[in-house]
Amino acid sequence: MQSLWMVVAAVFYAVYGVCIKFASLEGIGAWEVLFYRSFFGLVVFFIMMHREGTSMRTQHPWAHAVRSLAGVAAIVAGIYSLSHLNLGLAMTLNYTAPLFLGTFVVIWSLLHHSHINWGLMASLAAGFAGVVILLGPTIGPDEYFAAGVGIAAGGFTALATGFVKRLGSYHEPLSRIIFFLMLAGSVCGLSAIPFTGGFHAWTATGAASILAFCVCATLGQLTLTMAFSRGNMVLSGALQYTVILFSTLMGVLIFGDDVSFTSAVGMVTIVVSGIAASLLTKRTEGHIKAIKKLKDIEAKSAGAASVPDASGKR
Repeated sequence: MQSLWMVVAAVFYAVYGVCIKFASLEGIGAWEVLFYRSFFGLVVFFIMMHREGTSMRTQHPWAHAVRSLAGVAAIVAGIYSLSHLNLGLAMTLNYTAPLFLGTFVVIWSLLHHSHINWGLMASLAAGFAGVVILLGPTIGPDEYFAAGVGIAAGGFTALATGFVKRLGSYHEPLSRIIFFLMLAGSVCGLSAIPFTGGFHAWTATGAASILAFCVCATLGQLTLTMAFSRGNMVLSGALQYTVILFSTLMGVLIFGDDVSFTSAVGMVTIVVSGIAASLLTKRTEGHIKAIKKLKDIEAKSAGAASVPDASGKR
């Protein structure tokens, strides 16, 4: 039942997308959104770390730096695509990260002449075909750039996810990982705002949108973390795609977005392929880890065999 927190997270992220749309209509740009969202989260997670007794000091600053910068790039790209595309379309593109993660695993396998999971290859091909189906008849030439940015958001999310896993293997507290992401977002957002038109004056709608997307983003992050940490990883990973359903429905009901049959087919293809890619990527990663462990054992055995004993024999 703990995995159902992912459905709650999906609702929060869908509402977050709606608030981004309203904020963009008030002239609030992607870097402003990044700053407000990140600074709000920075305060929340600083308080959490203080209550947990978690220090800000880390032994892995470079891993945090790469994870945080990739995460910031993913957030900004996601905000931009949400501001310029239909809500369901933008959210679908933002959730292509499992396809990129699977691609990274396949590339690693090819470079190291390791076992190729052809099921994973098929799911990736189907997933990217789904992207083509979704974009083909749906967007006009003036939306190509925003669509490309949305796809890039998925790629950056995959890179950030890979480093979250690495930091997890270092036993870094999750609150510290998110804190550094929020810190990087606050600094990057504040640094970019003067070059992108400065801060915009708040209207009542703009202020409400800012407060709402800050709260929804933070609660979405917390409930997503609860789902993955307490629930079944596979089920939680599958349920996160409900955000596409909620976003599409909200886009239709609130903004009058048009969802054609072809678009729906593309979305479903991406979702099914993403779930399959997630499962097969985990299986392939397990195979890769087993191979690495076996090679380490063989290397240690070979090293031990080459050490001479007391009589001088090997």
